[in-house]
Amino acid sequence: MHPVGAGPAGGGIGSALTEAAAGVGAVNVGAVRGGGTFLADAASTDAGGSGAATPIRVVVVDDQAMIRLGLRMILDNEPDIEVVGEAGDGRAGAAMARALRPDVVLMDIRMPRMDGIEAAATIVRELADVQVLILTTFGEDEYVAQALRAGAAGFLLKDADPDLLVAAVRQVRDGNAVLDPAVTRAVVRSYVALAERASDAVGQGKDAELDALTPREREILLAVARGWSNQQVGQQLHLSEATVKSHVRSILTKLGLANRVQLVIRAYEAGLVRPGDGG
Repeated sequence: MHPVGAGPAGGGIGSALTEAAAGVGAVNVGAVRGGGTFLADAASTDAGGSGAATPIRVVVVDDQAMIRLGLRMILDNEPDIEVVGEAGDGRAGAAMARALRPDVVLMDIRMPRMDGIEAAATIVRELADVQVLILTTFGEDEYVAQALRAGAAGFLLKDADPDLLVAAVRQVRDGNAVLDPAVTRAVVRSYVALAERASDAVGQGKDAELDALTPREREILLAVARGWSNQQVGQQLHLSEATVKSHVRSILTKLGLANRVQLVIRAYEAGLVRPGDGG
């Protein structure tokens, strides 16, 4: 993971997501061969990651058999990854996830019977330890934004380099949010549009669920939404990094969120932060 600087570079959702994709953002970022970027999420990176030696169990969900076959061939070639099931639509994918409890589900977006967004939301809601990685194509930016808001751990283009796919599966299993830089900026624009519409409808800071947060947790929520790392939050608020991590986990629990990406979006939806807000 690359160390972060003393303060956020730009602030707002661009700092939390766009700059992460560029590898210079104000959150912890790691790059892999093939150009992928990993945005550290609070759910497991804050807990230290699993580091388990057992194989990573993967379910592949796509309505195109050739795509499923290609993904299986790539992943099964890795000694630490095992494809344990395939499904051709979202409903079957969600049912397979319930039955097999894999570590990671690779999920297409546009499928019959149930699309990937609804399937991802179902899996995240019912199976807290199953991570969903969205496979997308250009032109599906708003769908990807909706899937991340539903709790998916990240997204990759379907034509991503095989090394990037393999690394992404490993990172998602360890609780990191995977953002493909080729489409991240377009997804951020969709996020901003969704957040502004929600903010206009709800009113600035009027999210009732936020009332459950303590003043300190609310302060940390604002800092995270502006793209600050745990280290930066601790420095600014004179707290240890471990204390900040504990607060972030508490915020996720109280708001019913799956990861740090959702936390950022919730702050925008509630109108607590606006695009361009800095630290």
